[in-house]
Amino acid sequence: MTIVLTHIENVIGGIKDSDVGLRSLDTTAAEDLLRGLAKRELWGRLGWLDVKRRYRRTTIGPFWTSITLAIYTLSVGSVGAALWHQDIYEYLPFLVSGMVVWMLVSSIAMESCNMFIAGQVLFRNIRFDYSILAYALVWRNFLVLLHNFAVYFVIVLALKPSLFSFTLLLVFPGLALVILNGVWISLFLGLVCLRFRDVPQLVSSAIQISMLITPLFWPADTLTGGRRIVFVDLNPLYHVLDVVRAPLVGRVPEAISYGVMIAMAIGGWWLTYLMFRRFRKRIAYWS
Repeated sequence: MTIVLTHIENVIGGIKDSDVGLRSLDTTAAEDLLRGLAKRELWGRLGWLDVKRRYRRTTIGPFWTSITLAIYTLSVGSVGAALWHQDIYEYLPFLVSGMVVWMLVSSIAMESCNMFIAGQVLFRNIRFDYSILAYALVWRNFLVLLHNFAVYFVIVLALKPSLFSFTLLLVFPGLALVILNGVWISLFLGLVCLRFRDVPQLVSSAIQISMLITPLFWPADTLTGGRRIVFVDLNPLYHVLDVVRAPLVGRVPEAISYGVMIAMAIGGWWLTYLMFRRFRKRIAYWS
């Protein structure tokens, strides 16, 4: 963390000495969010350095995550195709595309719980916009996502290359919606987990349960009637998966999935902003 702090001090070294020190209490939450977003070099460097720190002294770095994903997909996919009577050529691309998105979402949620706790060494020593930590967290998980996409391309190229079509371009708006929601989730969980230290365990348990009841390993079409309404239509995580996974398996995402994601972004950002505006000044004390 000392190395990271040194790099950040170098990046913002151009700030006047009179501006460095304790955070201004007059800074509004909106200014924090907008000013933090504008400092792309800072949160970009912070996220990149964190990825490098995690895989320092390894030979293939973040591709270890990709190798783990490949082994997991091949082993679980072989069993799942038999359990749900799926064609292996259809099921493996379905599984790996869902796992790529799920790893992004679950990593953001889990790491958010420790975001402000681990980042206290930064905002207690230099002038620092709290939102930068959220942007850096989402950015570094996006970098890992790009590495994991290599597994998807290899599997699809080997089993069903016809999936490489113009429909694949719909991945980009889907990822944009996931990232937009990922930032407010980071801030929201970061604040809650900072104040209530039992919440991270609840988040971890919720993610494990959600992994089983969300159409990640099993196709949504296997459920009908009331069960489909509860575990598919009313499950926001299904729509998070659908806006990215559907183009990866050659389908256009459902219109309701885009609607749910937009509604989540609007409602989530509104709620998070209210919390951030009220409790932002207490972050340093809670940490």
